[in-house]
Amino acid sequence: MRLILLLLGHLWSLPNTLIGLFFGLGGSYSWDRTNRVVVVNGGWIAQSFGRRYFSGMCIGDVVLCSRKLSEKIYQHELVHALQGRILGPLYLPLTLFCYAWGYLIFPQNGHDASPLEVWADIASGNAQSNAYLQRRI
Repeated sequence: MRLILLLLGHLWSLPNTLIGLFFGLGGSYSWDRTNRVVVVNGGWIAQSFGRRYFSGMCIGDVVLCSRKLSEKIYQHELVHALQGRILGPLYLPLTLFCYAWGYLIFPQNGHDASPLEVWADIASGNAQSNAYLQRRI
């Protein structure tokens, strides 16, 4: 039953994964068998967001890296992969909506106030690095 749910999650997230693979073009692809994600080092989108101080981003079952990720950041990105498996094609539009919401409620750092980012930071043990969560304490 667990395998069936896992396969359904991957299938449900497939549109996101295809976008992630496209964003990784030009990078070095590898398969993380344990977490069942494709890891892409480099690529055209990683060069762009790497200049903006982001080291990683997850779209579907693809973790895009502009440089070697710390274990904490990698765990955070894996939570986004889980979110994609749960939300499927709704994940990307919901991500944009959540970022907009985050900037409305916490203009200083809307990224950290996004509900999906809050979820990923708490679930990955990175709550202490989330400016929005720290402000609420």
